[in-house]
Amino acid sequence: MEEEKALKIFKTIAELGYDGIEIPLNNPNLIDPFLARKLAKEFELNITTSVALPQNINFMSDDESERDKAKEFLTNCVDLCNTMGSAVLGGVLYAPWGRTDVDKSEKKIGFLVEGLREISKYAEERGINLYLEPVNRFETNVLNTVKEGIDLIEKINSNNVSLLLDTFHMNIEEKDLSTAITEAGNLVGHFHTCENDRGIPGTGHIPWKDIVQSLKKINYDGFLVFEAFSVKKEEILNSANIWRSQELIPNPDKAAYESISFFKSIIY
Repeated sequence: MEEEKALKIFKTIAELGYDGIEIPLNNPNLIDPFLARKLAKEFELNITTSVALPQNINFMSDDESERDKAKEFLTNCVDLCNTMGSAVLGGVLYAPWGRTDVDKSEKKIGFLVEGLREISKYAEERGINLYLEPVNRFETNVLNTVKEGIDLIEKINSNNVSLLLDTFHMNIEEKDLSTAITEAGNLVGHFHTCENDRGIPGTGHIPWKDIVQSLKKINYDGFLVFEAFSVKKEEILNSANIWRSQELIPNPDKAAYESISFFKSIIY
């Protein structure tokens, strides 16, 4: 994390009127958690984090050493959150991101539940919540719908494990976005806002007013995170099947401004 670049990002986010910044942990070695904590305090921003498990990290592997690597990876993410002062770790915490051939047998789901329950305990001791994000069928075959997310959370049975819902994925997998939100109810702990084409909210066909009303109905009081992709990193592009990121988000600062302006116009 280059200090000058990080300073510009935090400063811009604060000036645009955001309450927080979400830091992806997919490449944890590039994160300076002490710098992030310092800048968050300086600009009075909350930090949330997200991560998607690499394709060689699998809680549901037959190989115990591979399952241990998955625990080690997420434990490190929890430690980064703790150092940064973030209480939020969300994303594809349950399966290798970009793989759609993961064995979901009862035995393998048992491995997953055991692993996430262990990580959740470690996270809870540090005041950190885990948010499982159902993503679309082209990015995983393990958790696609809100119902599947609820079922897995019930199996894990930990106080600090709930759902991260993302409008882009829900638009693909749910029959009705508002119904899915209300059915999840108090299990909705974190929320990603993205247009149906992964672009700027308000520029596509996602029913934002209905979504906001549904969130109010369940008394959601967490973050609304504008998740945008304007990157050229092959791992992210390939796993998320993004080929037009520069077209969708040609100017990140402008996109961030347009996103927060849009939500202020429909929330308040």
